[in-house]
Parts: sequence; C-alpha cells; structure tokens
Amino acid sequence: MQAHSRINDCAMSDDPVLQHYRTTDRADVFDFLRAMYPADISERVIAQWAWKYEANPFNPPDGPIVDIIRVDGKLIALLAGFRLNMWMGGIECLAECSGEWVVHPDYRRQKIWRRVGAMQPNEASIFFSWSRLPARIAVGLKWTIEPMTPLLKILHAGPLIEHFTHSGLLASIGAGASAAARVVGTPLRRLRGRRDGARRRLEVFDDSVDALWERARRTRLGMLVRDHRYLNWRYCQRPDATYTLFGIEGASQLAGFLVARTGTHEGMPWGYLVDFLADENSNDVLSSLVDDAIEDFRRIGAAAVSCYATDPVTRGLLFRHGFFPVRQSEPIRLFRYIRGSRTDLAKFATLRQWYMTMGDGDLEMAF
Repeated sequence: MQAHSRINDCAMSDDPVLQHYRTTDRADVFDFLRAMYPADISERVIAQWAWKYEANPFNPPDGPIVDIIRVDGKLIALLAGFRLNMWMGGIECLAECSGEWVVHPDYRRQKIWRRVGAMQPNEASIFFSWSRLPARIAVGLKWTIEPMTPLLKILHAGPLIEHFTHSGLLASIGAGASAAARVVGTPLRRLRGRRDGARRRLEVFDDSVDALWERARRTRLGMLVRDHRYLNWRYCQRPDATYTLFGIEGASQLAGFLVARTGTHEGMPWGYLVDFLADENSNDVLSSLVDDAIEDFRRIGAAAVSCYATDPVTRGLLFRHGFFPVRQSEPIRLFRYIRGSRTDLAKFATLRQWYMTMGDGDLEMAF
C-alpha cells in the first residue's frame, strides 16, 4: 500500500519523486532498461538483476541498494548498486559498488538526482566503480580515478596473428612458437606440481575457504572479504555465467583457490583469471593454480588469457608466467571514493594499497 500511495502521489505532480526500489517495481524497471540500453546489454542486466541486486547477501534490512525516480508515475531514472564487505588492512567496513546509473534522455542535464536528494543515509564507507568514462566525469566529486592495465598471456599465437593480419603463413609461424614455449615450460610446471599439495576442482566454497581467508588476508592492503558467503554468491549463484573453481589442499586445509572463466573475444576463445587467493608467502600455491587454469584454457583452444591484478607480488608472479601488460587507448578506470570522515582509511587512497582482481565489483559481470 505504501508503494502504491507513493505512485499515486507522483501521478498528481510533474515534480520528480524518489522511491526506494521494491520487487513490485521490477516490471517497470525491466521495461525502462530495455528502452535505455541496446538489446544485448539490457538482456544481460535483466538476467543478472535478481541475483545481483535483490539476492545480494549484504543488502540492508529494507532491501536492495536501488533507487528510482518517477515523474507523473513514469520511471525516468535508476541508480543501482550492491554492497560488499571490505577488509582494509585490519579494519572491516562496508563498501558499495555502483552498478546501473541511467537517466531518460528527456531528463538529462537537469540535475535530476540533486533535485530529489538522498533516499536514506548510506552506511558504506567506501564507494567504487569500474568505467571507461573519462576521468573528467568525476571532477568535483572528490573521487580517485586510476586506469587499470590488463595483463595478457598468449596461448595460441596462430589464431591471434591470423585474426589481426589475415595471414595464414604468419599464423603457422606463431603457432610453432607457441608450441615451443609450451614444451620448454612443461618440466617447470611438473616440478612445481609435485611439491605444492593436492589439486582439486571445487563445486562450492565451504568453511575451509573461511580459514584460508583468515590466514591469507593482507595486513596492509585493502581487499574484499573473500569468505564462503561472498564467494558462493559471486561465483556459484550467478545465473548467466559458469566458472571453473580450482583449489589446492595442503596439510588437510585449503591452501589456495583460483576462479577461471572461458569466454570469447573478437570471436576467438578466450580465458579469464577472474579471482584468486593464497597465503601471502605461498607463491608455489598460486603458481600451480595459474598453471592448472592455463592448461585448462589450452585444452579448449583459448587464444589468450586475460586478468587484472593490483597487488605487486601477484603481478610479479604473473609476469614470471609469461603475462605482460597491455596498454589501451580507452582504458578501464577504477573510480574510488572514501568518506572524508574515515580518516583511518585515508592511506588507501592509492591503488598500490589495494588487492583487486577483475572479479571485484562488476567489471567481469559486464560480459
């Protein structure tokens, strides 16, 4: 009744009215998304909607972090985000990742969100978002913006060369080089595999990952809390993607995990290292997990593997596995904001103080 009365109040005025999202608004929201986005994007956002926003395990008691604006009963703007738990070098706090922020073209440049004000106090201390938008978008908002450079490892040079040069001869030369590199690297992978523990595929994350998290969280870095509640929601319950979960056990405990996913890029099979965690000083464990994922990608014929990593130790390990940074003309940028009142978090202003992967937030949810 309350939502119904709000709509009636809205219908009597041309002024924008801010409402907190309820599941009864879902049909209107989906129609709005279909009208605002190209078909492929709207289909993806709609497929993820209930999981990403309504079933987020960190939602506050009054529901998803989604607000809508109506004018004369018509939905004309949407702002959706989802909450996550953060570990900031020993300090636990709430963070919010921005998801959809859409305004109908007829109401853009009218400062519509400023006119309606805030729906409710926000308990989050940290806000972040991934975007290709230029840094000038955040001028005056006191957000920190830094470009993120993806790391790439080529597995089958032939398909890549043929795709970009349309040359069969160059492709065959590239395929031979890839095979030679694979033969050289095999003995090192076998040696490492004999000493780091028992490999296994994970179906879900259980309490053993909570124990790993307690050991592996970094004492000086900011990172998402990777416990079983978060990981199962993020990687086991997503409705529109399938992940492969690699694990290594040692001394009767989970020593590390890696989340991988297969997709396509420019029409070619492609691999993604989405998320990973091992003890800070367990390079052998993480190296073996990366090896296992790469071998899996090779078996299915992936042309290359992409990932994002901000932790310098992890990046160094990936470089030793043959990954290299790929500069982009329009890079993905990480937008971040820490509340001014949280002076205890000020040291995390720079990206060097964060442990982030492409699974953090909604960067990898976008495909």
